[in-house]
Amino acid sequence: MSLRTPCTTASCRPASPGGRTDPQGQGGQILVVFAGGLITLILMVGLVIDAGNAFLNRRDGQNAADLAAMAGTKIVADYYVKAPGLTSADVYDAISARMSANNCSASGGTPCTWTASFIDRNEAVLGPVVASASGIPYNAQGVIVHVSRQPRTYFLGLVGQTNWTVATDATALTARTTAAPPGGLLPIGTNPPQPYQTNREYTLTDGYGPGQFGWLSWTGANATGILARSICYPDNPAMTFPVWIPGEPGAHNGSDVRACLDGWIASGATVLIPVFDACQPCNGNNAKYNVTGLAAFVLTGYDGSGPAITTVRGRFVQYSGLTSVGAGSLSGPPAAGDPTFFLGLVR
Repeated sequence: MSLRTPCTTASCRPASPGGRTDPQGQGGQILVVFAGGLITLILMVGLVIDAGNAFLNRRDGQNAADLAAMAGTKIVADYYVKAPGLTSADVYDAISARMSANNCSASGGTPCTWTASFIDRNEAVLGPVVASASGIPYNAQGVIVHVSRQPRTYFLGLVGQTNWTVATDATALTARTTAAPPGGLLPIGTNPPQPYQTNREYTLTDGYGPGQFGWLSWTGANATGILARSICYPDNPAMTFPVWIPGEPGAHNGSDVRACLDGWIASGATVLIPVFDACQPCNGNNAKYNVTGLAAFVLTGYDGSGPAITTVRGRFVQYSGLTSVGAGSLSGPPAAGDPTFFLGLVR
């Protein structure tokens, strides 16, 4: 009689039905693959959701920077035109007020910080904007505002990325002008039934036919994004009056259009509005306006309560008397008593 040593190795275990070996040991491999796939899925979802959140925060930061740069530069303009006693503290307070209004606070739900600097007309930095009564630097013609937001992450926090930093800048300038330079007109057409009177508020646009609000298109294109940019960053071509300008059908009420209008309203800056005396036709995609000159206004409000902007309002300053656009250029700071001057976002 022989004694058999018990078999303890995998090679002498009986095969499973169907000729397959025992799958013992593969469970751990499947678990590793599953865990790796789950992490990849979380990263992909995190990139979509958290990156989208970061993009929205950058847009909010850009809007805040735009409004703050305009508000700060308006104080710089006032320093030259009517209030030589203004200081860096006044510029700082104007910027800070816009930041607070746009929820930019280091202690907020989404931490937000900002800095600002004075610049000359070539955008060279002259020094920081500080909350002290120090003077506005010599030859300062605007400010650049830097905004940094730190939105938290959601899915990416599981892999150690707890927040992102999104940063943006806005630059605004003010200058004396001898003629309306390219990039000095807002694309808003107005047709006064009677001559405008100084310091009175008027409804600049009220609709001039079906589907036609009174927006102008410098290129003939019809798109809310293009219109918003032409309002935020005036980009009109050179022209000599009278000139026929295409209309922009519809009463665009996108958030970008409202943000740009809000910037001009908050700044209190004087802007140039084309004045027309006829349209042919007066509605639809083929509408054109016969622009005969320019009027200076301070925008005061608009009605965007419905699905479309129905009116834009402004306080009349004066007729410009200019016969062309494009011959002038940005020069030195505004002079004392200047009724009109350039003030706008340049970057």
